[in-house]
Formats: sequence, structure tokens, C-alpha cells
Amino acid sequence: MVTRRLLQQLDGNRLLIATSVFFGLLFSASGLVPPLVIRRVIQGIQDPDRTTPFVMLGAILLAVYLLRSACRYFYGVFSHIAAYRTLDRLITRAYQHLQRMSPEFFTRKRSGELVSRTIGDIESIEDFVAHGIPETLLAIVIPIAMMVILISITPMLTLLCAVPLAFVMLFLYLLVHHTRSIWKSVRGNIAELVAQVQDYISGMTVIQSFVHEKHTEHDIQEHSARYRDAIIHANKWSLLPPAAIELTNGVGIILVVAMGGLAASNQEMPVADLVVFLMYIGQMIQPLLRIANLTENLQKATASAERVFELLDTKPSIRQPHNPVTPNPFNSRIIFDNVSFAYANGEDVLKQISFVVEPGEVVALVGPTGVGKTTATHLVPRFYDVTEGSVSIGDCDVRAMSLDFLRRQVAIVLQDVFLFHGSIRQNLLFGNPEATDEQLFEAIRASNAEPFVQMLPNGLDTIVGERGLRLSGGEKQRLSIARALLKDAPILILDEATSAVDAETESLIQNAVNRLSSGRTVLVIAHRLSTIQGADRVIVLESGEISQMGTHHQLMSVDGFYARIMKMQHASRDWQIGSTR
Repeated sequence: MVTRRLLQQLDGNRLLIATSVFFGLLFSASGLVPPLVIRRVIQGIQDPDRTTPFVMLGAILLAVYLLRSACRYFYGVFSHIAAYRTLDRLITRAYQHLQRMSPEFFTRKRSGELVSRTIGDIESIEDFVAHGIPETLLAIVIPIAMMVILISITPMLTLLCAVPLAFVMLFLYLLVHHTRSIWKSVRGNIAELVAQVQDYISGMTVIQSFVHEKHTEHDIQEHSARYRDAIIHANKWSLLPPAAIELTNGVGIILVVAMGGLAASNQEMPVADLVVFLMYIGQMIQPLLRIANLTENLQKATASAERVFELLDTKPSIRQPHNPVTPNPFNSRIIFDNVSFAYANGEDVLKQISFVVEPGEVVALVGPTGVGKTTATHLVPRFYDVTEGSVSIGDCDVRAMSLDFLRRQVAIVLQDVFLFHGSIRQNLLFGNPEATDEQLFEAIRASNAEPFVQMLPNGLDTIVGERGLRLSGGEKQRLSIARALLKDAPILILDEATSAVDAETESLIQNAVNRLSSGRTVLVIAHRLSTIQGADRVIVLESGEISQMGTHHQLMSVDGFYARIMKMQHASRDWQIGSTR
């Protein structure tokens, strides 16, 4: 099954593989000539009366070896071109597939493990395409061709030598099926090791600050030891085929020497034929020996392919509608109608919540941590789908819209700001790839990022580092807001958008967001009083349900969760380190 699917990936490269196999066959077929030439030389030496064109035979051998040299080169070139084209296609296909997966998928998978499947496992498949396919075909065709020639020389001796060869072929077939699962375990272990190393490298500052180096080092040693033990175990099995084939080759040579030597001494078989027989026996085993020596890589490749196909077979939980609707004109009103949501583990997050956000209205979602505020906003661009009820934009259920169209209408500033390793300009252009420098600076000014951007030596072309680590939290947050503003979407979601901004810049950002909110539907998630007060309405979530709804002043006038947390925020302003009050 895995092999069949791998062969299906060769679409567009089958001609290259066929050409490679052709040159491989030509290379191997030309190997049949030298023993026959040597046979003719021996016959000429044994029979002086027989005219033997030794110079011509030498010229034939020269032509044969020149041909073999060219065939070996083109055999390798064409097979590797096909292999690397196939890898390119698989890597692209795997990444495209990952982009269709929902955030829930990535919460269940480690990024290092996905990188291992997308890059490491696919890279291992190269051996199957470049070597496995052509070498396997040669291992079938060449021994058969040589057997035909040997049968024409001496049938009984040929059939005698074929008996151990048949047994070793059966042994190899059974062994391959046994070792595939072992190599799949090896690939799983290396993926775990890569994921753990990547995790610890990302958190190196935390490791060092807690003086946890010894603990993490021990953890890596344990992962590495599991990988070491797994691959040693796999190699013990994978190294059996070369040993078995060498033994078979030895048995074949012994039989030829014993039986053929006896026949030659009794004048029943010409010495020249015995020499040819011995040379062909050695050559006949070579394709099988090459396959045996590749067993480790080929088993690794098939195990890796199985893991890659497992990834590609994982169905996205969020899918495009069969007949997507494109509302025209577009109405940015957001409607939550009896929405319930539960994660895959069955944990209820939202329970029968209903509210409407009108165009141009700013609505703040407030509630304890983990109550479902972020989840609610993620239902709008369909990062998740509701369990019950519906989320609509205008009069259209978001599940009926094309994902691309829907998500172009929503700009989001995430709580955990993510910047890609690249320049500030490259990160901002995610919001609008066609934006001019003037538009970039306009967004930078609106998000109050202009002062620190101007101070950077390379300005917009300054590299921010992986995940923006070369910038402070507030700087990253402001660039994230600028990126969202550049998108200029009719719906704006601010998830703790000012959580990493100091009080001075928070006021400036609030003013900028208020100006840009005009005519847009805005959902704001925040705990800070200054962020919430500018909202037209506040929705309070408790235990996954709406417990309060109204303006800031309305909610402050009644005794409830909202009034309590606002009073606690006022009290926290007087808090000092060391205070017990």
C-alpha cells in the first residue's frame, strides 16, 4: 500500500525513472560482454590454430567500459532528478495540507514533530525514488538475463545454483515486512527527539533562568538513548540481508567450483565456460547485494513515507463549503445565535450564548481567564466551528462562506504576538502585500510604533529575529496592531491588544484604534479598565455563559462580576511589592 502510494507520487517523473532504468539496464547488460570476451580469449589461448583477434577484443572491451561509464552517470543523474522533483512536490503538498488544518490540530501536535514529518521524513524518501525503484527493477531483470545465458551453457549447474538464490529471495521478502514497523518506530523516536530539542532551544532563556540545564540535558539524553536503542535494533535486522546474500553468493561459487571443476577436469565442460560461469555468478549477485546494502535506507524511506501519508490523510476539521456564498454587498454585523462550543476532548467552553455586534460598534468581551473569550472571537474567522447554534456575518452563516473570503474580512491582533524571522517590512506586508512605504509608515504612526522604528539602524529593513525576539513585548504588540491596520478589514478583533503596552503608549494606541474603528465591527478582549471604557457595550462571560451585558456605566451601577473586577483593578493601583493588604 505504501509502495503503491509512493509510486503514485512519480506522476510527471515517470519518464525520468524509465530513462534511468534504461541506462541501468544498459549498464548491467554491458556487463555481460566482458566475461564472453574473456571466454573467447581463453578459447584462443587453448586452441592456437584458432584465429583470435585479440586487438579487436581489446577494442570491444574499451568500448564496453566507455559505455558502462556513461550509462552509470546517466543512470544516477536521471534517478536523482526524479527523486528531488518528487521531494519538492511532497514537501509543498505537505505544507499546503498543514495550512488547511485548524488551530486545534496544532494544539495537539508538536511543531518539531510536524517539521520532522514535513522535512526529515520526506527527505528520507529520496532513497526510495533514486535507488529503490531502479535498483529493484535491475535486481529482477539482471539475474534473470544471466540465468538464461548460464542455462544455455550448462543447465544442471545453473539450476543447482538457483536453489539457494530462491531461498534467500524468500527470506528477504519476509524480512522486509518484519523490519518496516521497526523502522517506523525509529522515525517516531527521531521526530520526538527533534521536537524536544526544538522546544528546549525556544525556551532556553527560561531553562537558564531556572538553572534547569542539567534536567533538560538529562531529558535530551533519554530521548537520544531511545532513538539510539531503536536504530541499533533496526540495524541488527537490516544488516541481515547483505550477510545472507554474501552467504548465498559463497554457496553458489562453492557449487560452481566443486561441480564445475569436476566437470571441467573430466572434459565434460570447457574451462572457458567455467570461467564465464564463475564471473556471471559474481555479477548476478551484485544487484541483489546493492539492494541488500540499501535495505536500511529503503526501510527508513518506506517508514517515513507511511508517516508522511498519515499526515496527508488527516482530514481538516474546518473545510471549505461545497458551494461557498459571497455576500454582496458585505454586511459586517456579527450575530452569535445560541452558540455552544466544546473542544475535541469534550470540555464545554461556551454555552448557548447570543449577542449581536452592529457595524461600527465596539463590543468588549470580559470575564475570568479561560472562560472562552478568545474562543468566541476565533469562531468568527472559523478557526473553530460551533458545536451548536451559528455565527453569522450579516445574514450569512460563516460556514457557508469561502474561508479565504471570510478571513480577508477579519483583521486580528493576537494575544501572543507572532512575528516571523525577517524584516519589519516583511512582517507588516503580511497585512497588505501591496502596501507602499507611505502606507506602512501611516500604520506605524497609527499604532505608535514610529518612534522606535525610526531609532532602529535599518528602519523598516531591521531584522526582528525568530518570533520577534530582538524586540520588546510592547514593540512587537505595536507592530502586530500596525499589521492588522494595514489589512483594512471591515471586522477587527483585538485579543488583549494592549496587554504588552505601557500606560503612555496605550492611550495613543486606544485613540488610533478608536479612529480606525469607525465603520468597522470591533470585538475587543481586555481586562484593563482603560481598554473597556471606550467600548459601546460590554459582554461579561462567566462559566461559558453571558452573565451581564450593557455599557460600562450600566454594569458599574449593579452588583455583579463586572463591578467587582473593576473595583479590584482600582484597588490594585495602590498595590506595592511587599504589601500584605
